[in-house]
Amino acid sequence: MKDIDQSVSLSLPADIAWVPLVQSVIENGAPVFGLEHNKTMMLAVAAEEIVVHLARISKGTRICFRLEPGGWHVRCEFSFKANPSDLWAMNLVTQTDVREEIDNLGLLVASRAVDGFTLGLEGETLHLTLRKDRDYPVVTPGTMDPINTRGELTIVRDPEPELIKAACVKTLGFYAPDAVPQSFITPGKVVDMVRQKDLEIAVAMDQTGALAGMICWQAASEQGIRFSGPYVFTTDDRAGELLTNHLINTVARTRAMGLFSELATPSLSTKNFESLGHLNRIQKDGRTIEQGVWYRHLKEDMGASVWAHRAYADFLETAYDQQVLMRDLKIIEGQGERLPERSVFSVQLRADAGEATLFPMVTGEDAAQCIAHQVEMLLRENFSNIFIRIDLAHGWQAAMGQAIMDNGFTPKLVLPYGGKSDILVFQHA
Repeated sequence: MKDIDQSVSLSLPADIAWVPLVQSVIENGAPVFGLEHNKTMMLAVAAEEIVVHLARISKGTRICFRLEPGGWHVRCEFSFKANPSDLWAMNLVTQTDVREEIDNLGLLVASRAVDGFTLGLEGETLHLTLRKDRDYPVVTPGTMDPINTRGELTIVRDPEPELIKAACVKTLGFYAPDAVPQSFITPGKVVDMVRQKDLEIAVAMDQTGALAGMICWQAASEQGIRFSGPYVFTTDDRAGELLTNHLINTVARTRAMGLFSELATPSLSTKNFESLGHLNRIQKDGRTIEQGVWYRHLKEDMGASVWAHRAYADFLETAYDQQVLMRDLKIIEGQGERLPERSVFSVQLRADAGEATLFPMVTGEDAAQCIAHQVEMLLRENFSNIFIRIDLAHGWQAAMGQAIMDNGFTPKLVLPYGGKSDILVFQHA
């Protein structure tokens, strides 16, 4: 049976007179989708500030608004026509004069009241999505000892919720926080992510029903799949190879072109993977460890064209040669065209791992300065592992290469099919 569309939609002009209507839809609709009262109020405030801001900068423009359930979260989607750089105040940190700060206070409130946002430009239409996550209990298990398996190991392809939660707790007991997906500290959230098909999990068990290991994966894009694990809870490593083979066999039946690791463990059977390189991760005690990143082709690669800046073109050519990927590099050439005045970045934070990843939403004339301000604040807040990811399908993202590298970032690796096209990952030195 096809899933029923439960979303609620409005079409309204950008006018503060319509703010109560938008608030009412969220305040009455979000709880139906499972969002708690306090979080519903925060989402309503964020949406209110977006409408008020649009009414100020582009009064009367048409807004298409949509409230949508996501199982473990609720989304507010806005589509409208406006200058993309007018949303610059949604950056994690801003550097501007007091008057501008006050004028754009609503956007600052909106970006900090939600758990994530994305901003995309399609022709002249901007698509802004605000996400507010549901509340889940956080678990903090102690260190666990590996078990001795008995008998043959088997894969449970669609584990029940209790098994998923037990596997999350086991993983947290065996592995450091930065080696585990952040969602695992809230096992109930993981269950809902699996139910929503935003995440897939397989577990390995021995003949007595004891948990031997787990692995998880999810779509990174329409053509790419990322995975974490395998996480092994036994004295031997049979579960690692079994889970690795199950992952490969399962995703090979999908439409995906490639499979790459997000958080690979030493238990990964790498004989059927190619190395994409590594990321340097600074630990809280100051040590630096190398996080290997692995890739496997799932279908024959027919080649593609990607955008590139001269600042990192040589790196791309070397990476593609090593991966035996046919890519035509289209070099960005600025011809004096006007850019938006301000840049916008979304930021994904992992405080437990001291990690921050920046994603460009709008490239403006102030790109280098904007990046510098974000990095300065993140370092001050003890985020030692700072990354920027750009999608080479978009020329406007690829054009940021010089601004990124001028701020102390180095291209580290390419994730084939990690986005609309390949994703280039930069790391701050």
